[in-house]
Amino acid sequence: MIELDTERLILIPLTAENLRLLIDNPKKMEQSLSINESNRFLSSDLKQAMEIRLSKLLSDEENYIWYTNWLIVSKDQNCSVGGVMLKGLPNENGEVVIGYYTLPEYQGNGYMTETINNMKNWLLDQADVMYVIADTDKDNIPSHRVLEKCGAKIYKETDELYFWRFV
Repeated sequence: MIELDTERLILIPLTAENLRLLIDNPKKMEQSLSINESNRFLSSDLKQAMEIRLSKLLSDEENYIWYTNWLIVSKDQNCSVGGVMLKGLPNENGEVVIGYYTLPEYQGNGYMTETINNMKNWLLDQADVMYVIADTDKDNIPSHRVLEKCGAKIYKETDELYFWRFV
C-alpha cells in the first residue's frame, strides 16, 4: 500500500472500505487503521464530498489513490488531523485537482502546508502530471496562505472561487 511520509505526518490513501467507514462510522475506520479514536465526525459538506469521492473510486477501484481521500495522520499523536482529496487521474492537459481540509482543533499548526508540499511534489513526480490544481473560496484566507507558502499561483477566478496551480 502506498503511503507518503513527512517529518510529522503520514498520508494514507483510503480504500473504498475505509472511505465508506470514514463517512458512516469514523470510529471503525480509525480502529481498522490502528489510529487513536477521536470521536470526531465529518461535517455535512465534507460527508457529501466524501460520498462523491467514493462513487468515483468505485467506478475505477484499480486507480483508487487518484479518487480517494488521503487521511492525514499525526505521527506523534497517532490520530487524524485532516485529509487531502485527489479528484481523479490527470486530464489531457496533465492536470490533477486536489482538495483538502484540516480538522478545526489542528488548524494553525502547519500540518496542511507540510501535507500540500509533500503531496504536490509526489504528484509532480508521477507520469502524466504536469500541474497540480486547487480551488478555494475567495474568503478562505487560511487556505490561500497554505497554497502561497507551497508555491501555488492564482491562474483564474470565478465570482466565488480562485483557481491555483503548482508547476
